[in-house]
Amino acid sequence: MGDHAVSGGARAATKSQLSDRLKPEVLQLLKDTGLAIASLLGKSCEVVIHDTSDLEHSIVWVQGDVTGRRIGGMMTDLGLEMLRQGQTHPLFNYTTYTESGKTLRSASIWLRDGNGEICAGFCINLDITPVLALREFSRDLAPDDARADLSEAHATDLGDMIDTMIAECEYRIGSPAEAMNKDQRLEVVGFLDERGAFQVRNSAVIVANRLGVTRKTIYNYLREIERHQAASASAG
Repeated sequence: MGDHAVSGGARAATKSQLSDRLKPEVLQLLKDTGLAIASLLGKSCEVVIHDTSDLEHSIVWVQGDVTGRRIGGMMTDLGLEMLRQGQTHPLFNYTTYTESGKTLRSASIWLRDGNGEICAGFCINLDITPVLALREFSRDLAPDDARADLSEAHATDLGDMIDTMIAECEYRIGSPAEAMNKDQRLEVVGFLDERGAFQVRNSAVIVANRLGVTRKTIYNYLREIERHQAASASAG
């Protein structure tokens, strides 16, 4: 979405750069590793490879069917947030949830190209719902050291993901989107920006429609938020 979309986190590459950023032999190694993991853990496991050059259609390979995602699907909100904040450290053994009610134990790592820029993500999702049902009898199968402080929406498209994020804002603010005043809309846009939503093309249009304003207004909000953050940083 213009300059703002690449102002923080990992910079998006063009499709023509992918072969230089993620070499075919590296991609094949990731696929082989994913097949090995999925084969070992069975139908409860899903492995996903993301290409960060197109965050709205980042999924380039999937093995397993835990979250229902397919090739051409988009990056999760947690992935977008990490890229936006530049927090691209590996995440292991964290808990997420699907819209269908599954509880997942997940792990994610990022890959960098020769220039040190993020070019791909490698994610493993394990459905532990049945294990939790038996937890009373077999606690060793589901250790208590999992990270449960992260939220992640496995949406099938950008509109669904934006709706999930805005619903969270509506709950926190205590007002439906259509009834929000400017300050509340600014809070929503700031939250979505922190979560990396505006790294994806067309997100500003969707957010504008949900909040009942124009796309230009969303861009103005983003600039206002940037000015406020810069002023706060200077004052600090």
